[in-house]
Amino acid sequence: MAGSARPTCPIRVKVSKMNKKIIIYGVSNEVFPTEHDLIEYLSTDIFLSRKGRFRYTQCKDANVILISKIGLVFGHLIVKDKIISTIEDIRAFAPAKCTYLIKESVVYKNPIKLYNELGIKITSFGKYITQEQFVEIQKRAN
Repeated sequence: MAGSARPTCPIRVKVSKMNKKIIIYGVSNEVFPTEHDLIEYLSTDIFLSRKGRFRYTQCKDANVILISKIGLVFGHLIVKDKIISTIEDIRAFAPAKCTYLIKESVVYKNPIKLYNELGIKITSFGKYITQEQFVEIQKRAN
């Protein structure tokens, strides 16, 4: 369609299972005003009210997405698939460019200070981490 910036049907984007990609994405205070809001999202809302759809402003390949707010990581999402955001996704979250379809969500018992504890600095574009870093985060979080 001429002038249409977004497709009306999902376009599948292949996520390689060979190289497990683990990324940390930050979320804003506008979307999750409090830590409680983020924990509630990770523990139930991602599946109950958002139908297992994590809508985000970037579309990087990921098998695991760690969710951080103000330098703390609160949990992670296991990605089943990734699609270009549909019209419905954009209605739910206007800046969405990509929607990750989530099969599992994990809330950490102890949020981890990424920079202070592990020297991991988050950028506004997301940050890939190694499998070893991911394992260390999980050990410290639970």
